[in-house]
Amino acid sequence: MKNRKKLIITLGIVLVLTFGFIFYDTFFSFDDMSVIFVTTNNTPEPTSEPTPEPTIKPAETVHFIGVGDNLIHGTIYLQAQQRAGGNSYDFDYAYKNIENYFDDFDIRFINQETLVNDAYKPSHYPQFSSPVELGQHVVDMGFNAIGMSNNHSYDKGPDGIRSSLEFWSQFDNIEYFGFYTGDDANEIKYMDVKGVKVAFVAYTMYTNGLSIYDETCPKVVSTSDYETIERQVKIAKENADIVIASCHWGYEDTNQTIPLQHEIAQKLNEFGVDAIIGTHPHVIQTVEWIENPDNGHRTIVCYSLGNFISAQSAANNMLGGMFMFDIVKTYTDLEDNYKITIENPKFVPTVTHYDANYANVRNYLLADYTAEMAASHGVRAFQDVFSLEFMERIIYKYIPEEFLLYK
Repeated sequence: MKNRKKLIITLGIVLVLTFGFIFYDTFFSFDDMSVIFVTTNNTPEPTSEPTPEPTIKPAETVHFIGVGDNLIHGTIYLQAQQRAGGNSYDFDYAYKNIENYFDDFDIRFINQETLVNDAYKPSHYPQFSSPVELGQHVVDMGFNAIGMSNNHSYDKGPDGIRSSLEFWSQFDNIEYFGFYTGDDANEIKYMDVKGVKVAFVAYTMYTNGLSIYDETCPKVVSTSDYETIERQVKIAKENADIVIASCHWGYEDTNQTIPLQHEIAQKLNEFGVDAIIGTHPHVIQTVEWIENPDNGHRTIVCYSLGNFISAQSAANNMLGGMFMFDIVKTYTDLEDNYKITIENPKFVPTVTHYDANYANVRNYLLADYTAEMAASHGVRAFQDVFSLEFMERIIYKYIPEEFLLYK
């Protein structure tokens, strides 16, 4: 009995020791502890994103478009008056086929050939006056650079000039220019668009023999007054990235430029003008780049845009144009230094149409015009040479292919 009891005790001790070693090996072995220790001390630290390298700012592009003479003959404003019921003027019909074209442009220039004012009643050739509703419609179409220097600037004397300037001054979103008193610091106009500052100046070759003797009245500057032009352009260059000049010049009714236009263009290039928009001939004329041989400065010149709208009676007066280009501001380094270039200059032809007896005057893109429409044009009563083919011959003869945007 004692031997059996000892055996049981001995077996119990063996079992306890066996399970004890198993327990120790499972939970307290050196190898397992080592694994736990190593794993705990090698947990990776979170990493930060690398700092991006600085980059040069992307280029900014300002889109410019200009149109020619907004020449409001009597039949145009009388039709507008009739459409408004006789007590006002509604010019929508005259421009509705073309006005949406300007939506994608930042700077929209127009040569306002006739004085917009309420000091005088509307009047016809040879001394024009246009109702203020015409000016309001010009603004509503989106034009924000209004050129006023032309051969009809003095048609209504000092009162007409002051009234017109007062009218345009009510709009905060436009610049109007062309009349000066000598206070260049305040009278040279500027427009800031997308970080590009553009200056505008305007000059005319003619005033139809009229003069302004009132010393307090603003006046136009002649294209022959190189001293004043050079002074103004210098000031404009000091305060802007680019200078655009409106030049009312050349001979009427001829698609051929004259030497004096080229002489003036060369002078403006020499002074630093970057783009010249030509008006006055009432017909289109050529486009070219000119370059200063001494410093390489380039100027784009559109010698004449013809009429934006009119009720003239010569076949080639019906063909006009719009001139567009991009003003590109390209950053050259991380310090935000930049250069300004004019790129993609294009000429887009337009046409003024009216029915028999000057009825329903309106304008179109020539690309939207048809041979059938041309065959019904009222101008054929005066010159039956007018046709779509007639206009296309002029375009291809006088507008170099590199500048032409048509079909």
